[in-house]
Formats: sequence, C-alpha cells, structure tokens
Amino acid sequence: MKTRNFALCALGLAAAFSLSGAATASAQRAKSPTRIPVRKDTKDTSMVMMKTDTVRIVRVDTVMAPPRVERVTMTVHDTVTRMQMQMLPEQKLPGWYFGLGGGLAVPYQSWRNSAKDGPALQGMIGWFPNNANLGLRIDGVYGFLGHRDTDCPTCPDTKLISGSADVVLRFPLDRTSHLNPVLYFLGGGGLDKFTDFVPYNNTDGATVTAGSDTYLNEPGFPLTAATAGDKSLFYHYDAGIGYEINAGPAHLYIESKYVSISTTNGNTHYIPITAGFKFY
Repeated sequence: MKTRNFALCALGLAAAFSLSGAATASAQRAKSPTRIPVRKDTKDTSMVMMKTDTVRIVRVDTVMAPPRVERVTMTVHDTVTRMQMQMLPEQKLPGWYFGLGGGLAVPYQSWRNSAKDGPALQGMIGWFPNNANLGLRIDGVYGFLGHRDTDCPTCPDTKLISGSADVVLRFPLDRTSHLNPVLYFLGGGGLDKFTDFVPYNNTDGATVTAGSDTYLNEPGFPLTAATAGDKSLFYHYDAGIGYEINAGPAHLYIESKYVSISTTNGNTHYIPITAGFKFY
C-alpha cells in the first residue's frame, strides 16, 4: 500500500514538473522584449512579465489623383507649294486689215484642156467687229493662165480679173501663243473679167466661151463674135479655207478657194492658191 502511494506521488510530481516546464517554455517564447514596470505603491519591486500580442494593421487609402495634364508643344512643318499661274496676255486680233499676196491660179476640170497653171496676184481688205469670229472681206485676184502649147501654140495667155466679197468665219487656236494661229473659212461670190479667153469643150460637149473676150482664132473652134456672144462680165461663187500666224508686225497667211464662173455654155472652174501678209 505504501509502495502504491509512493508511486502515485512520484508520478504526480513528474507531471507537475512537466507542466511547469511547458508553461515556462511557452512563456519564454511569447514574452515581449518590453518590460512593464509595476507600480511603486507596493513594496514588491519584482518585474512582472506581460504577454504582448503583435497586431499588424494594414491601412489601405484610396487616393484620387487628378488627371495629369501635360502641355505638349508640337511644331508641324508643312511644305506648301504655291503655284503662281502667270496669265499670258492675249494676242491681238485684227479689226480692220489689208493684205497682199501671190500664188498660183489652177484651172480645174475641163478648162485644163485649153489653159494651164499660171501665177496670181492677190489684194484684200477686211473687217471684224472687235474680237468677233464673223467678219467681211473684199479681195481681188489677177490670174495669168498660160495657153497649152500642144493644142494652140500661137494662142495668147488667158488673163482673169476676179473680185470677191466674202463672209469670213475665223477660229483663233491659241491667243496666248506668240504665233497666234487662226483658222478661217470664207464663202461668197463676185464678178469676173477675162482677156483672151481660149474656148474649150466641156464634158457635155458644149463650147464654153467668155463672150466678147473670147479668143476667136483657135484652130478647131470656128467661132465668130456673134456665136461667142457679147457678154464680157461674169459672176461667180466661191468657198475656201485659210490659215494665218503672226510674223513680226504682220500676219502670214495661206489660203485656197474654189471658184466657179458662170461663163457662156457652162461654168468655168479654177482654184487660186495664195499666200501673203495681212497688216492691221
């Protein structure tokens, strides 16, 4: 019985020492490095160890920052090409003008059976109201048409004076050009006077004459003054085209017309091709 009680006491003491050691170890692990003094109104000067728990507080503040405004100065270099259009002055168009020229008188169709090409002289005077496209012109052509040596070697040369009054329609092509080119068309009519007109047969077989100005001694044409007629002045109609450009103080022109003359027993046709200068 004593032995049993002794054993129980020994076990109790061992358990007490074990609990005391565990408490001490726990206190040592949890003790704070800060010592809190005990109030001095007691005479006990021993230090009491207090257990201090460390609490970590995380503070989150929301800060509303104003938007950041940055002033940026940007220098933009624009390359601007200025196209300066220089308006060239327009060249002058004639109002009143006159012209002189020369060229070739070309007999056409059946008239070539008795006449051949010859020189021609031309003079003209014309007028356009301001810069209008439509104007008037009067011109005269003096043609020398040679005789055919094989058919009538002794025949004289036929001479023709032709006067025309025409309406002219012009089209300036580029008035800013120094050449100032102009294309024009003309048409009208006029009067004709022959000298030593050599008769010929047309495609209808008729003998064409120029009245009292007909050459009556051509072989193969037994004509008399009565059969040739006494008419000496004839009329014609014409149409043509021309082109002109500046040439110093004048205008250089070249033109051609188709002329149909109302001679006796049939019309006589020829084409004057002339070139010259117009002055204004």
